[in-house]
Amino acid sequence: MSDVPPIPSPTALRGAADRLVSALAAHADPEYRLTVLKRLARRLGEEQYPVFLRLLGVVAESDDVRAKRLLADTLATALRRMDLPGGALSSWGATRLPDTVTPFAASALTGQFFGATPRRLLGPVEYLTVWHLQRTQRTPLGAEVFRDALAGLIELLNHSDDARTLYPQKLAADAGNELEGAYTRATRERLAAVAAAWKAGESPQAVAQAALDAVPEQAPGGWVVRDL
Repeated sequence: MSDVPPIPSPTALRGAADRLVSALAAHADPEYRLTVLKRLARRLGEEQYPVFLRLLGVVAESDDVRAKRLLADTLATALRRMDLPGGALSSWGATRLPDTVTPFAASALTGQFFGATPRRLLGPVEYLTVWHLQRTQRTPLGAEVFRDALAGLIELLNHSDDARTLYPQKLAADAGNELEGAYTRATRERLAAVAAAWKAGESPQAVAQAALDAVPEQAPGGWVVRDL
């Protein structure tokens, strides 16, 4: 199981976040801004997607309301297009066994049958939730780190009216899709709790706590729980 590559220093992260905001601000076209954001995620690569999340966190933790609104509006554009900058996690045990009554061919015994689901791209909120709750190629996130990172991300997204409306709608749809192979039942319940609290106008901290309260802590026994 691989772990997260070292996170850059706080100084390096602040510099990178400042350059990202400057690049977004240099263009008035929302579609171009989304291209810039997606290009950054793509250049970092799947293994460095946590660095992308940390960059969002740096902006969220700042006092620059204009920067927060700019980044949130760009993510809202991605939500309208259903094209969020995403990262991949290999989720184990998220799929179901086939119907035991209906005959099936031996060719159905793929890696997915044995528990390895496709490495689909997950948006920032979904990625944090799966990383915390499910067995993946990464060491699981601790509950406090998950809650704080999620609250910061939601606070950032709330700077855009569209993002505040569209993201919980997306999460609710994902949670209601039992055929979604990337999520376990517990993960869907947690995403549903986030969506419901967010839609209800709860504070970012309350939304994040609702995610933790939706299902009991399930860190696999003997596993190390890491920081973001």
